[in-house]
Amino acid sequence: MKKIPAIAWKDVRSTVRNVPALVMMLVAPLALAALLGFAFGGGASFEIAATRVAVANGDTGSPGSPTAAGCMVAGLLESPDLSDVLRVRRVADAAAARKAVDDGDVAVAVVIPADFSRVVFGDDPDATSEVELYENPTSEIGGSIVEGVVGQVLADLNGARAAAAGAVALRSDRAGDPPAARVAAAAAETFSRGGGTASALRITQRAPRVGKTENEVSVTGAVLAGMMVFFMFFGAANVARTILTEDRDGTLPRLFTTPTRHGTIIAGKFVSVFLTVLLQAVVLLIAGRLIFGIHWGRIDAVALLTLAAAGVAGGLALLIISFTRNAAQAGAVGSGIYLVLALLGGNFTGSAQTSGVFAVVQRLTPNGWLIRGWDATLRGGGAGDIRWPLLVTLGFAAAFFVLAVLRMRRRFA
Repeated sequence: MKKIPAIAWKDVRSTVRNVPALVMMLVAPLALAALLGFAFGGGASFEIAATRVAVANGDTGSPGSPTAAGCMVAGLLESPDLSDVLRVRRVADAAAARKAVDDGDVAVAVVIPADFSRVVFGDDPDATSEVELYENPTSEIGGSIVEGVVGQVLADLNGARAAAAGAVALRSDRAGDPPAARVAAAAAETFSRGGGTASALRITQRAPRVGKTENEVSVTGAVLAGMMVFFMFFGAANVARTILTEDRDGTLPRLFTTPTRHGTIIAGKFVSVFLTVLLQAVVLLIAGRLIFGIHWGRIDAVALLTLAAAGVAGGLALLIISFTRNAAQAGAVGSGIYLVLALLGGNFTGSAQTSGVFAVVQRLTPNGWLIRGWDATLRGGGAGDIRWPLLVTLGFAAAFFVLAVLRMRRRFA
């Protein structure tokens, strides 16, 4: 058993002295995480900027009605529940609202016509009125938010008119009942002022619940988790390629001729890869905490995920090496495999939640399960919340190692 640590220590020392390899293993993931994290909002969780909106309410109201429907639209846009996504200001008229958009002061202008209340509260079923949305074409997200809010209000007000029409139909044939127009206006106003469904309209933001926790995940933390797993695979490949270098130099075949068992030699190589990428992950975790202020989560879940990632990275690296003939071939083949796995497993999207076909494909990759585990851990989950990512990842690691041992025994027999 003493031979395994000796073989591992020799390879670890060789890797630590390789400056280009250290740059690839440590500097590259930190740099990419910083660039992508800052591009999407720095260390904070991802948020879209509030859309600036100008409202020109020209509604003059309806005769005999104390409530102006235009005020309902403007009031909902100014609601505190929407203050995180909409910044609303009133302007004098439609021309001023459109000019604010043209000048770039706001992204969307909402123009409410003068006859808006008369149509909403009136008894003419054929009357129509239009609320104009004048928007900057580059503000796709903001325009969609405003369109959705205004559209919901208009749907409610159309419901008010439907209620009014129903009141007209029910009461118009009864002698001595109030005039139909008055009943229609009263029904419409009651429905609208009572809220219909508009009073329940809310926009809330929350993170997916993991166990009993619900922590926000920073963009930089989500990206660095994916980059860390991705570059652990590359780090493992750099160490494992020493096998091919020793094979080329003749030292490995001579080592296989000694009484030392093949499994012991391969185990020593695996331990060297495992320790190297484990050290790489620890450095990245500490750097992420100190430089970016990332809260990785509970120590038990972080430790288990890190060990599982190092194990599967080492097993996959040995398996790839066992099928390649030289370092150049191993680099080309390994890079292709790691890139495909990263695309399928979601490394470049950090720990984002997935669904549909992509979620199924993600479960077919070891790194995909690791990404899911990091997502749960970053949100505050413990060891129990990541049991399946851990078990599946360890299953991948064991399978990769066994296949690598069988292949190398046959290759160096």
